[in-house]
Amino acid sequence: MNSTEKKFHLLTKDNYPRIVALLRRLAKGRRFSLMQRALHALHPTSLALLWDSFDESEREIILGQLSSDYAAELLTELGTDERTAIFRSKDTGWIFDRLEELQTDDIAEILRELSPRDTNFILRRFDKNYTGKIKEILKYPEGSAGAMMTSDFLAVSRQATVKSIISQFQKLVKQSTGAEKKNKVTTATPISHSRIDDLQFTFVVDRENKFLGYIPLRKLILEKSSRKAYEIMQPAQVMVTPDQDQEAVAKIFKDYNLLSLPVVDSRGILLGQITVDDVVDVLEEEATEDILRLGGVTQDAPHAQSLGRMARGRLPWLAINLGTQVIAAWVVTFFDETLSKVIILAPLMTVIGGQGGNATMQSVTVVVRSLALGQINSQNIFKVIVKEVGVCSLNGALIGLVAASVVFVYTQRPLIALCMLIGMVCNTFVAGLAGAMLPLGLRLIRIDPALASGPIATTFTDICGFSVFLGVATAMMHRFGGL
Repeated sequence: MNSTEKKFHLLTKDNYPRIVALLRRLAKGRRFSLMQRALHALHPTSLALLWDSFDESEREIILGQLSSDYAAELLTELGTDERTAIFRSKDTGWIFDRLEELQTDDIAEILRELSPRDTNFILRRFDKNYTGKIKEILKYPEGSAGAMMTSDFLAVSRQATVKSIISQFQKLVKQSTGAEKKNKVTTATPISHSRIDDLQFTFVVDRENKFLGYIPLRKLILEKSSRKAYEIMQPAQVMVTPDQDQEAVAKIFKDYNLLSLPVVDSRGILLGQITVDDVVDVLEEEATEDILRLGGVTQDAPHAQSLGRMARGRLPWLAINLGTQVIAAWVVTFFDETLSKVIILAPLMTVIGGQGGNATMQSVTVVVRSLALGQINSQNIFKVIVKEVGVCSLNGALIGLVAASVVFVYTQRPLIALCMLIGMVCNTFVAGLAGAMLPLGLRLIRIDPALASGPIATTFTDICGFSVFLGVATAMMHRFGGL
């Protein structure tokens, strides 16, 4: 590797603009030999992060200098919109040559984005055995374990010796280096010809291909060559079925600290494996989706969306909020007489509503996150609700004392300060209750709590907070003849 390659091997905040400037300069000067070395010194992930810095013509030049395997890795790192833009400018032959370098799960993910005509054309170019494996993945819905799995794995019989297993690995290494490379050669084991990076384990199966256990690679190196697979394997303990949700799969990886997870059907027959690199993407995707849904915005990056698309994505949330706020405003109309006699209650009411809304969203965020991580179950659900109500009420009492003190200093009217304190405590109590119970209730009736909890909970809190605050003020006016 030359000095240029070493210098730009890793992408950092400091060298980011220099790398972009270098690639632009090389592209403009048509110095393709230097450009190829500079590009291949970057990790495909780094180039994907830089992709938005180049215009369409520069991207086309960059793609022309990339090897097939590097371009394939780049495609897996780019977003859907960026991949679609590339595919529009390329024919299906070019796409196939790049997909040929990928594992079955990555191929299936990209094929989902193509038209049925292009998908069928590409699938016909693979051999029948490999096409069948890709179609097997494509039949499962996105977000399921089946859609995440790869058919690239090494499976051996329980009677296989360590020597024979190592021999199979050596054969796969030769295939991956191109010594036996053909158009997705059908082998005795369901493994991609060019990718062995994720083979952390050898899976052991019986004559019917039922999953029995696995052997870590390091164990193969340390064991005697004559030992049998069933003697050294670790028995099957954790596995998933293809219809399981990707969030459940991610939780299993987290709980058991796995690198790979076998996928089996209802009969226990081994279908594929899910690797940890795909699960990391799922964890990021699910966390991002939940956070953005709490704010009612779409998941794509702002620079990747048109103005109209961004507006359409946020409009439903705003429309729901408008409707719920109208309900809260309607409740306030019942206290017109009180507000007309004590004008200062109007601005104080907005303080009550604001604090209640903040407290509600704090509880909603905590509970939605706990639900996503699987930390809430039937045993601790009551404890979660009580704790959220307690925390919100305690904070409401402390904030209420501060607010009441400020109101008293400003107005010199203790009854208004008392209304402020009572309203704040009651509102935050309701905030904790609504913020904890609504996500749990929505999950029970199979509605995404991240999407619906926010507007419902905050509106409920506003209605209760306004009602208590103005109701207490009205009662005190009737009791004492004024505030």
